Amino acid sequence: MAKLLDKQRYKCALGAMQTVQAISRAIPILHSGPGCAQKLSDSTGSSGYFSPNIFPCTSINEKDVVFGGTKKLASTIENALKVIDADLYVVLTGCIPEIVGDDSGEVVSRFAESSKPVIYASTAGFKGNNYKGHEQVVNAIIEQYLKKSDSQEKIKGLVNIWADVPYQDLFWLGNLHELENLVAELGLTPNTIFGYEKGIKNIDLIPKAEFNLLVSPWVGLKNVKALEKKFGTPYLHYPTLPVGATETSKFLREVGKFAGVS
Repeated sequence: MAKLLDKQRYKCALGAMQTVQAISRAIPILHSGPGCAQKLSDSTGSSGYFSPNIFPCTSINEKDVVFGGTKKLASTIENALKVIDADLYVVLTGCIPEIVGDDSGEVVSRFAESSKPVIYASTAGFKGNNYKGHEQVVNAIIEQYLKKSDSQEKIKGLVNIWADVPYQDLFWLGNLHELENLVAELGLTPNTIFGYEKGIKNIDLIPKAEFNLLVSPWVGLKNVKALEKKFGTPYLHYPTLPVGATETSKFLREVGKFAGVS
């Protein structure tokens, strides 16, 4: 009897390029070997504003292992800003540059004054799988892009929704849309950063939400805790995707109770 495979096999942390590609007009810049990049692009299955096969890569080799690849990374970022029309550039590091000690963060900091934001996430494969990489990318957005303000005004009813890792569940986008619909049924305004026509404008709204809603067993928990620490935004952790009338009813009542609405 055939079995339904509802989750793709996970990949190394550099597979977080999927997370970046799920943000409209965001582009991953890989600081890795060419083999890593090609293998991941063949297996991501992602699509959107950019083709999954369009991404700048330093393609480091033996020479870079000996002498370091920071110059090549700086050049790759500089040229990506020139030729690729994106709103957010995210540098992702592979195993090799982290083993040899390339300071990718320092290189990225040189582009702090560029017209478009450039951030980086440590996603070496030996640090974990793409669940870990996903959290690293979101954390990079929180720590490096979003700015803390003393007069950070909250938008009444605005809720950030965080759910499954993009493209890991074949139905991830449909699940996210339905979570948005359910939250809207409560009279709240959902905000998500992943999916079509979502992007930097939605990311900018993150600090203005009244609370964060995490629908996941554990992936993303570090992120909502980081948002609470930086912006004082409380979070509701709902570990189960609501499927069916009974679970959906439980979900709506739990979110409604937390939000203080009927």
